This record gives sequence, C-alpha cells and structure tokens, in this order.
Amino acid sequence: MTLHDLLEFDAGPWHSVADAWQRLARGIDTASDQLIAGTRDLGAVWPDGKGSAAALQKAAMLRAEVENTYPPAKALADAFDQHAYAMKGLRSQAEGIVASAQQAGYTVDTAAVTITAPASAYMGGNLDQTGRETGALLNDLRTVVEYARAQDDSTAEIINGNVPSPRTGFGASPPGAIARATELANKLKNPAYQPTAAELDELRNLIKLYGRDEAFAHDVLTVLGPQGLLQLNGTLATYQPDNPGNDPDGLLFSNNTADMVRDLQYGLGVMLATATTQTGTHGGFRGETYTPGDHELPSQWITDLMAAGRSEMTVISPYGPPQDVHVNGYQLLAPLLHSGTYDAGFLSTVGGDMVDFEMSQGKNSALWTGERGEYLRLDWTRGHTDNTVPAGYDPMNGLMDALSRNGDATRDLLTGTTTFTSDGPADGRLPRLDYLLTDRNWSATADVPGGGGWLSEVTQHSDDYRNTALDKFGIALEHATTEQPGPQARHIVESIIYEGNVDEQAMGYPNGTIPGHGQTGTPEIINPQLRQPIAAITSAYIFDVNLNIADSHAAIPGQTIDVDRNHLVKLLADLGRDQGAHDTIAKAEAAYAAGSYDNILSGQQNPHDDINGNLRAMENVSHNYGSVMGALDHGAHDVHHTTSAQQDEATNKIIEDRYKVVGLVVDEVMGKVTGKMPVPVVGDLAKDYVNDLVTQAEEHATVDNSGKATYEVGAALGASRTTAVDLTELSLYNSGKLDNLPDNFTENGSLKPVSRWNEADYQAWQQYKAGHGMSTVGNAATHAGDSYQNGYEWAGDIFE
Repeated sequence: MTLHDLLEFDAGPWHSVADAWQRLARGIDTASDQLIAGTRDLGAVWPDGKGSAAALQKAAMLRAEVENTYPPAKALADAFDQHAYAMKGLRSQAEGIVASAQQAGYTVDTAAVTITAPASAYMGGNLDQTGRETGALLNDLRTVVEYARAQDDSTAEIINGNVPSPRTGFGASPPGAIARATELANKLKNPAYQPTAAELDELRNLIKLYGRDEAFAHDVLTVLGPQGLLQLNGTLATYQPDNPGNDPDGLLFSNNTADMVRDLQYGLGVMLATATTQTGTHGGFRGETYTPGDHELPSQWITDLMAAGRSEMTVISPYGPPQDVHVNGYQLLAPLLHSGTYDAGFLSTVGGDMVDFEMSQGKNSALWTGERGEYLRLDWTRGHTDNTVPAGYDPMNGLMDALSRNGDATRDLLTGTTTFTSDGPADGRLPRLDYLLTDRNWSATADVPGGGGWLSEVTQHSDDYRNTALDKFGIALEHATTEQPGPQARHIVESIIYEGNVDEQAMGYPNGTIPGHGQTGTPEIINPQLRQPIAAITSAYIFDVNLNIADSHAAIPGQTIDVDRNHLVKLLADLGRDQGAHDTIAKAEAAYAAGSYDNILSGQQNPHDDINGNLRAMENVSHNYGSVMGALDHGAHDVHHTTSAQQDEATNKIIEDRYKVVGLVVDEVMGKVTGKMPVPVVGDLAKDYVNDLVTQAEEHATVDNSGKATYEVGAALGASRTTAVDLTELSLYNSGKLDNLPDNFTENGSLKPVSRWNEADYQAWQQYKAGHGMSTVGNAATHAGDSYQNGYEWAGDIFE
C-alpha cells in the first residue's frame, strides 16, 4: 500500500462485494432455519434402528456444516464493508493533508512521499520554522499511509481466514475444532484411557466435518506425529472384539461401537491423504526443487512414518481382556489407506518401503500374521459381518486397495528399484514386482483374528476365503500398464513376462523351492488369480504381442515391448488355462487381425502393392494370429476347458451366424457400416480399440423376435481356425479388390455390407470362393487356417 494507492482508492467495488457476501450470509441463515425446522422432529417420528441413528447423525452433521458456514460469510461481508469505510476515511485525510500543503505553497510528490517548501519560506530567518512545518506535514502524511497499510493487512488476514477452501468450501476448520480434535486424539491414543461415548462421537463428528480441510488435517497430525497416529489407530481397533458371524448387539458386542471405530479409522485415512497431498511448488531449471505447501506435512514427517511403520508396537485394550499384541507399525497404517485419495508420491514412497521391509525380513507374508490377538480386528473399515473380510494383519490389503486406485503410484512403486542381470530386461529387473508377482504367499485364510472361534470358522469354511489384496494387485497392474503408456509401463509388462518365466514355479517347483530339489508339478507362469488382469494387459498390448511373436521378431525398442518369443508363448499358454483370460485375448487378437488386414488392403502399409503383394503381407498377419491363438489353445487343452478348436466345430455348423459376427468386426474396422474405426499404430495401446470394436459388434448383434441373440460374439471370435479364415475372407471382400464378384454383392452402387447379406448372398459367396476367388480368397483362407494349426504345434514343441 503506497500513498498513490491510497489516493486512488475507490470504495464502490468494495461495497458491492460486501453486499454480495451479505446476501449469501442472509441466504445461509435462512437455509439454517429451514434445515432446523425440517429435521428437529426426525427423532420423534423415526426413533429406533440403525437407519434412524444414521439419519439423526447426518442431520446433525448437515446442521453443523450450515451453521459453520454462516460466520465466515458474515465476517467477509463485514470485512469488505468496514474496509471500504476505513480506507475512504484515510483517503480523505491524506487528500486534506496534500491540499493543505499545496495551498501553503508546498510541493507534494505522492510517488516519493516527499514535501518541499517554496524558496521564499526559508527567507527572513524562517529556516527552523519552515523545517518543522515541513516535517510535521510529512509525518502526518506518512502516518496516514501506515494506518492504511495496517488496515489493508487486517482485512487481508480476515479474508484469508474466512475465504472458502477449494477442497472443503466453508468447511474450513475453526481453530477451536483443531484444538479440540487434537486434545481428544491425544487422550484416545493412550490405551489406559477409557473414553466416553460422547467423546468418541465428538471426535468422529469433528473428523467428518473437517477431515478434508488442509489446516485441520495438517495441524492435528503434526501434533500427533506418525507414532501417535499409529498408536491411536491401534487403540481404536481394540474398542470392540470381533467374533465370527453376524454379531448381534449384546453384552460383548455393540454395532454402534463397531461403526464408530470404522468411521474414525476411515476419517483418519482421509486426514492422512489430505495432509500428504502435494500442494507446493516446483522450482529450479528442471523443476528439481520442491517447496511444500503451508499445510502439507514435511518430508521428515513421512520419513518418521516409515520408521514407525517398521518398528514393533504393542496393541493393548483399555477394556480387556488384555491383548498385548505385538505388531509392526505398518499393520496399523494399512487400514488408513482404504480411504482418501492419496498422492502418488506418498503411496509409492511409503508403500515401496512397506514392500521392501517385508522382503528384507525373509518371512514372506507370514511376517505379519505370526501373532494375532484373540478376536482382535485391526481393520474395521471394510466391515465385520462377513467373516472373509480381512482383519487387517496383512498390510498389503490396505496398500493394494490404495494402489488399485492410483496407476501413477503403482508404476512408480514397481519401477522404483532395479537390479541388473545378464539375461534380464534391458532396463533392469524390478525386484518389487518379481516378489509380489511370483514369490509372495498371498494366503487367503491367514488374515483373520486369533481365537478358537476363528480357528474353527476357517477350518470349516476355508474354501469361502479369497485373498482380495491379490485381486487389487491385479487391478493396480492393469491401471499402471494401460492408463499411461510409456517406458515405465512397458518396463512393467516386459518384467511380468520375464519374471513369470524364470521363477521356479514356471519349472513346476513349489513356490520358494530351489530348482533341482524336490518333485515337480504343473508349471505355473502367472498366479491363477492374476490371469484375468494380465490377460487384459495382454489385450491392450496385442499389437506389441504380435510384433514379438512374429518370426522376424519385429519389436521396436523404445516404442514397443521387447521380450523373448518363447517366454511370450509360455505366458499365452498359461493365460489360456483360464477361460475368461482366453476369451479376452482371443477377442483382442481378432481385432488385431482385422486392423492389420485393413492396413494392408487399404494401401497404408505399402501403397505400391498389388493384390498379390497384399496377399503375401496378409500371410504374415495370419501366421502371427495362428501363433498367438495356438499358444492360448495349448493352455486351454491342458485344463480341458473349451478350446477354440472345439468352438470351431460348433460355429462351423452355423455359417451365417459366424459371418455376421466376423463381418460386423471387419465392417467396423473398414468403415462399411459406420465411420472407419481408427486402428492403433506402433507405440499405441489397443485397449480402447479392442473394447470399442467388440462392444459395437455385440451392440449390432442381430436378435430374433424373442429378444435372444442369434449368435454369441465372444464364442465366434474365440473359434481360432474358423475366425482366422473368416477374417481373411471378409477383409478381402470388404477391400473392394476382388474381381468378378457376383452382381448381388452390389447395393446402391457400393459393396453390400456382410451384415446385410441374405441366404442367396451366402450361397453366392461359397460359389465364388470355389470359382473365380479360388486363387485369392481360397488360397488366403487356406493359409490362415493352416497358420493356426502350425501355431498350436509350435507351442507344443516349446513345452516339450
């Protein structure tokens, strides 16, 4: 604030803004009255039950939010109004001083804030008096400017303290809420302290209201510290023992207490995510320096959290029976990772250390489940009525859940450490990925509370349990490799293929066994629970897969994945053992073939090729197609689920239905029915292309009058030999390059789409293939069919 700024001050805009805030405050006040009137009788008309309790709590929270909104809105209205009046008065004072000085003959420089007396004022022995008068005027002017600066600072402080947060709006926490939440948290983290129900409810309400507010989350966690946060969460977990089954309210169990612990754990996770999200600025020539935001926990706090995560802690119940369960801090952190939107940097750093710690201890996942408290559930955020919900002893449950929602964090975590071997991927091996993918024991029944009741439950119903953390890991892998293609994503895909093939389980040995010792069983490249997500990844990289499986091994370093062909075949065979994974890749491979044929026949690949050159190029595509599908079917045959050869036999009986399916796919790619679908180029992922192509084919599926589909898209595209032949034939048909086609294939001057063929058209097509089309369509189709058989036999040779 300068003298010039003060003299230029216009109060009008400030009054206008004040009026706007005043209107908002009045509106909020009216809404508050309406909300109170609308909810005050809720308890009387709905007095009992969980729904009633939840509704009453929600109503109370809403009233609190609205009531907390009015004071800052009113404070802003008053601040803008008072600022306008105050600055207007100070401006008048400054104008009076300047006018008075100028009237007396003084020169006032408002920019430099100086006052100069006229030369005549120093004559006649008035030198001292003139100096005093000049100094007094200047002092008065400077004092007014200082008052204006103080007023400006005061108004700015009020605005900054009351302006809505971009993340929480007017939910910004008042200082009293921070102080009270901190006080309660410090009490509750002490296992010797027995809180009242009112205290627990108060803390829950404060966290629900302000947990996403940066200042609240930062200040409370700063006082608690990492160790205190983990101690608090561990103590909360002991407030309610957990028996197997759907616990009714009674002497030993309270659903309200269980819900309270769930809400508090969830809220603490939201606070941790809020306070660790990067809100600062990057500096330096390459952005290498980072200045944290005002309410962002510093890096030392994160370092201390990792140290606490590795340390041994004791969980003790204030209610008894005494637990005295020894756990590691990471087991008390993991429940908090289920909630909130975590920053990728935080997750990859802390999560990476969690994985490294488990790897370094040499106990595998048993590190976490060796000691379990009797009927003690550490993680209440996922509920408790379903016995199969993890109890929270294995922290990978929380970590994998968080990673499944953050592809960036997963990429950074898995590629954060590398080692180099002579035969590994060019960019190095990824130890964390190798461990999680091939070495870790993802037990489905280890993460339950202790106690005889739970032992009996697991013994009787072990088949009901499934390791959901492994499911989440699969989702995380899919996001990490397909959401943002690039060097990191390709490195992960290459490592999945490599590590799966060099692990002892790929040689038929049990996990953890040194190859050459003990008996061998069925080789396993990928954990069966991960086959579906790995198939989705393979589908997204289907063009890269074909480049790598080609005889020429046409992978392009830096643009596509680059893997060993035999490793790739073994991976495909392993995935083929799962019916869903088999179908996912089969559909993608059909999309690859259709797109590649279009690229050839449209002249995009080689505009100078004639039909004979096109046919030779198509043979390469059909060869790759046969190699991929042959490998898939080799795995399918091993486990006796439906192979594409069996689907061939079924679909061969319904030629019209087959052609409708494949014809729709080809039509979509070549643009005969709809606009031409863009085919991925080198370096692109095929995820969206494959999904859109199959989805549109299914949407266009012809239905009969009863509403049932007359053919099944997935089954038709999974019939490898037949599909290979049909794709080849119909791509040639749609190319417009076939000579001597019968006249009935022309419709309105254009080639008639296969999707609109009638019975006469199918008969004409069969006659054409046996006659004029023998040298083109017939030969190409024969080669496509033979390629599948050759691919199947080649896969068998690799496994011998």
